[in-house]
Amino acid sequence: MRRGFVCVLALLIVGLALTACSRQPPAQEQPAAAARSSPPGAAAAPAPAAPDIRLPDAAGGWTASGPSSVYDTETIYSYIDGHAEVYRAYGFKRCVSRRFAGPAGEADLVADVFELASPEDAFGMFTHDRDGDPGGVGNDSLVRHGWLSFWTGPYFVSVVAEGDTERSRRAVLEVGRAVASALPSGGAPPAIVGDLPPRDLDRRSVRFLRHPQILNTHVFVADENVFALTPDTAAALGTYRRGADRAYLLLVDYPDAARAQAAADRARKGLLNGAPGDEPVKVKDGGFSAVRVTGPRVTAVLAATKAGLARDLLNLASPSR
Repeated sequence: MRRGFVCVLALLIVGLALTACSRQPPAQEQPAAAARSSPPGAAAAPAPAAPDIRLPDAAGGWTASGPSSVYDTETIYSYIDGHAEVYRAYGFKRCVSRRFAGPAGEADLVADVFELASPEDAFGMFTHDRDGDPGGVGNDSLVRHGWLSFWTGPYFVSVVAEGDTERSRRAVLEVGRAVASALPSGGAPPAIVGDLPPRDLDRRSVRFLRHPQILNTHVFVADENVFALTPDTAAALGTYRRGADRAYLLLVDYPDAARAQAAADRARKGLLNGAPGDEPVKVKDGGFSAVRVTGPRVTAVLAATKAGLARDLLNLASPSR
């Protein structure tokens, strides 16, 4: 079985898991590149490519098979059916895609450029899957098994080789660099991400999100949106490991203190059986959790294996007054 097929299969699985909002966090992180439901031409006819996103005609020995295609908020479902909701959770606007044919004996490459609501959302989409090694493209990038992902400005980019060979791996990077050079640069990780305390933090676990289903993909919280996450909130999630112990730390910024307080009250009711204050509470089958509100920010420790770890993380991230 080719590795490229395995990547696509994994994408379909994680897309279905996100839509269903599974009760269990995934056993391992899954790729978040575009999972195509059918070959180009089988889907609904896309619109012409937007003039401000011009994908290269050739790179790394691979040549474009035809013009770029554009998918909007409706037609994207015909292109990556089963996974589009992940992109919509980051304010998806459009996807510009182009297929590249390789030399004899080599499979095609596909480059997808996803325009999202903001550079912060592009960073968030990039953090949905942190597996791989640095690729040196865009603001930050990862490369693994013939797949490159990176972000720059409000764009998240995926370049996938449909056959994994040494030559195609090099071509993926060349196509990625050519795509990056055609896109506006800029953007920085959201400030809230930098507020995750560095001690004991697994940096590859850091995520940025705005949607409860994205949160549940990485650590299951509840069927309900207990933290009242919406497009105008900003959240950072990180995994902390101290020896054999583990905990998740969630920071959420709201537009104002009143909404933060309401969200904290909702979370305490939904997660902590209504326990007041911010002392860690043992949650059935879920370790220790704690919630603290400070102005427009809610800090929550989730599924800590020990109460002491939950208490320490809460105080590191949000010192009590």
